Amino acid sequence: MTVLATLLSGLLWLGGTGLHPIPALTWLAPLPLILASTRVRPRTALCATALAWSIGQGGVLGYYLGTLRLPVPAVAGVVLLGVVLATGTILLARVLLLRGRTVLAVLAVPSLWVLGEYAASRLLPHGTWWSLAYTQADVRPVIQLTALTGVWGVTYLLLAVPIALAALRASPRPALTCLLVLLLGTGGWSAWSLGRSPDPAEPLTIGLVALRQPEDGLPIDEPPGRDLLARYAARVEGLVARGARIVVLPEKVFAVTDTTMPVLAAALRQTEAQVVVGAVRQRAGRASNVALVLKPGGTVATYEKQHLIPGLEDWLTPGDGEVLVDGRFGVAICKDLDYPGLVRRYRARGVSVLLVPALDFTSDGWLHGRMALVRGVENGLVVVRAAAFGRLTVTDPGGRMLGEATAGDAEMLVAAPTSGWGTVYSRTGDWFALLSVALLVLAVGAAARWWPVAWLRHDS
Repeated sequence: MTVLATLLSGLLWLGGTGLHPIPALTWLAPLPLILASTRVRPRTALCATALAWSIGQGGVLGYYLGTLRLPVPAVAGVVLLGVVLATGTILLARVLLLRGRTVLAVLAVPSLWVLGEYAASRLLPHGTWWSLAYTQADVRPVIQLTALTGVWGVTYLLLAVPIALAALRASPRPALTCLLVLLLGTGGWSAWSLGRSPDPAEPLTIGLVALRQPEDGLPIDEPPGRDLLARYAARVEGLVARGARIVVLPEKVFAVTDTTMPVLAAALRQTEAQVVVGAVRQRAGRASNVALVLKPGGTVATYEKQHLIPGLEDWLTPGDGEVLVDGRFGVAICKDLDYPGLVRRYRARGVSVLLVPALDFTSDGWLHGRMALVRGVENGLVVVRAAAFGRLTVTDPGGRMLGEATAGDAEMLVAAPTSGWGTVYSRTGDWFALLSVALLVLAVGAAARWWPVAWLRHDS
């Protein structure tokens, strides 16, 4: 039974996490291990869970090592973090379920994983990229919870539900009660959230375009750069002629200096629209990853990417401030959206539309596009994202995908709202992570009291 549970959970995690997860599998993945853990020795449960999580990570090892070029110790650390959270969650649930503390197991044990994700987002250089919550990004009723709790509430549910299902066998009444509380609470919030819609009286036509390009920008004083600039200029002009009032291009399209910047601006500037283009700017001996906002009046606003990719962008200098355009548009670049705090700061300053040049690495296009969607739901924002090697996406504050296309030689014209709404999360931040501290103290306290008995059960 233990071998079967290990294989089932491992395969479910393999299909329910990673770059292209199947949402339903994420909910089921811990269930076989939780059921098996109460019938076997704790050491056996620990080893089975560690092996199952490692199997589940098999789908992203190539991405970590090949695409992101992370060193082997860093990859091992990421896998180990998941092993610690998975084994800790299963063993803590096991102890409480064996002692009949069903309510505490269901409602408090998931806080362990939540706090692990939160700590990783604060301590590691990848923000919330690692959260389980993004597996549900295409399930709108579930992802509405992020407007209340951030991603932490969704991660909590993904662990609480399988613990409750496992407890139905031995403690049906409290387990069912917990399931109903979770269902009614989450369902009620989602029903209210899904009933909201942006003000239809203020639509804006937005264009996005992504042509084939290198990863680090073409100098526009060289023939390949001039050719790409001419092709982009024609596409931008065509989108504006069809009604676009903002056009967003990808990240790092061009490489510019103070000398060549006027050439770029002159080629892409439109009299009736604002154009946002990503570039690598060389100035005073430093290089930065920037988004240039070319305004019809001739001015240029410059945003510098704040969160760079370790290893791949070490040669660039990060920025340290936000850029607002016309009071309601904010600008960010690609990985910046891995960090909810930056988006909350924009929302606090009145931003309702986020314009995001991005890059991506082809295989992670879905994931990063959905992370942008989640940032929008968390903060009640429209998010416009154009990725060079991923996807072009426009999402509204409720998580609706208003337009999507695969980059390469793609363009898109979308009528999007320009109004959003404030959310509990945008106003209060990571309160659910703090609540999880209290829940974990309760769970560990109860487990510590009975741990010797629970550890010895099935051990003889």
